[in-house]
Amino acid sequence: MNITIFGASGAIGQLVTQLALDHGDFVTAYVRTPQKVSLKHPNLSLVQGELSNSSTIEKAVDESDVVISTLGPGSDMSRKLKGTPIADGHELIIKAMKKHNKKRFITLATPALQSDDDKKNVSTILPGVLAKVLLPNGYAEMKKMEGMIKKSNLDWTVVRIINPNVKYTGQSYGYSFGDQSAKMSVSRENVAKFMYSAASDNALIRKMPIIYNK
Repeated sequence: MNITIFGASGAIGQLVTQLALDHGDFVTAYVRTPQKVSLKHPNLSLVQGELSNSSTIEKAVDESDVVISTLGPGSDMSRKLKGTPIADGHELIIKAMKKHNKKRFITLATPALQSDDDKKNVSTILPGVLAKVLLPNGYAEMKKMEGMIKKSNLDWTVVRIINPNVKYTGQSYGYSFGDQSAKMSVSRENVAKFMYSAASDNALIRKMPIIYNK
């Protein structure tokens, strides 16, 4: 596959990039600071740009079969709203994909972004409540993303995560929509594995699974 990855210099982004390269895919990594990408591979190309640069984003997705975003809002606990750069970037990514007739889009979010499939459960309710109170900037990002993603005609999958800071010791992962008990944490490695596997799993199209370590 030709995969474009936004946020490829981040912790999860680098893991997804490595997985794709290990499987023989061609990766276009969209990054603000290329120096932060330590990976070197003949199948890896870098595109430097800001999330506000629509023409550069279009260039990055032009040849892609799958677009993956590992971008997420910062954990800013201040009460002052500071804009929605991640959501605004998603809007430009979606527009670029539509312009170039690209369909498969996989992105990262938290359960503050709600799925129509959600059942009432701690994992589907509590994160949104806490985010609204403690992380108003991140909550604003999620709600803005929710509207634009659901309205788009892309074949999207939103991978929702809670506390992706658990040390990876070989655990497997599962996913839920609140229909089963889910741990409130996941390792970055398992997030990356799930996001990469979702690229070839049509059963996850227009779904918003919550990923957790088993």
